[in-house]
Amino acid sequence: MPRIVFWSPYDSMTGSTHAAVAVSTLMGMTHKVTSLLMQANANSRKMESCFTPYEELKQSKVFENSSIGINALIRLITSNKLTSDSIQNYAKPVLKERLDVLYGMNSEDTDGYNNLINNLPYMTRKADEIYDLVFVDMPKSLEPKCIQDTLADAEIVVCVVNQDAVKLSDFFDILATNEVLKDKTKIIVVADYEQDSKFNLFNIKMKYKTKEQMFVIPHNYMFADACNSGMVLDFMYRNLNADPKDYNGNFIFQTLNIVNEIVNIAKIKDN
Repeated sequence: MPRIVFWSPYDSMTGSTHAAVAVSTLMGMTHKVTSLLMQANANSRKMESCFTPYEELKQSKVFENSSIGINALIRLITSNKLTSDSIQNYAKPVLKERLDVLYGMNSEDTDGYNNLINNLPYMTRKADEIYDLVFVDMPKSLEPKCIQDTLADAEIVVCVVNQDAVKLSDFFDILATNEVLKDKTKIIVVADYEQDSKFNLFNIKMKYKTKEQMFVIPHNYMFADACNSGMVLDFMYRNLNADPKDYNGNFIFQTLNIVNEIVNIAKIKDN
């Protein structure tokens, strides 16, 4: 089943991490698949702290523990001992038998980070042997070759942009001219979306004359607060069946559209 990379061509914030968190969490809640969520940032704790409060993570010294997460896997790679089972063993379950999170690198481990850059596609392929879906939040700070290699190796690329006029001006040109992306299965997502903006989905499609199917993840301060507080699971469970016309219900509804698109592409069947 597919490796799904959340990617944006921009260094500044576009909402791709929150998009990866929202989509992977709802996938685990609504479909009988096993998923891994991972990122390749150095010393970024944004993803992990969506599921566990950051202060709690710091106090537990989990980030200094080299026997979990990507740090542990890098040691296995360098000794040629990485297996698909070991990836699951060193990941953190957040939804039992549905979603695991692979904790990121310690920025002080320079050699380890260089090994991650050189081996990220290999790591995702090994993860794909044991998980139904592998979600990768691709940091914009990685070396261009690593980004291109990981995108080329993915079955689905979720291309994330927001309602920034400058970014939108170049976004569709990049999608059309990037050799790796031109023939890649893509899902285009406008994150942190405001329907009342001049740059709403209808106007974006009209202005840039795109025929690509596009999705949105609405701006939602309550979801952002949940991410900052380590309470994403609580937010999702409380709002999973909310009316799509409600503030939180619309967030869930729109994000589930992306989940369902992945399900259709991957031909996932809930047995």
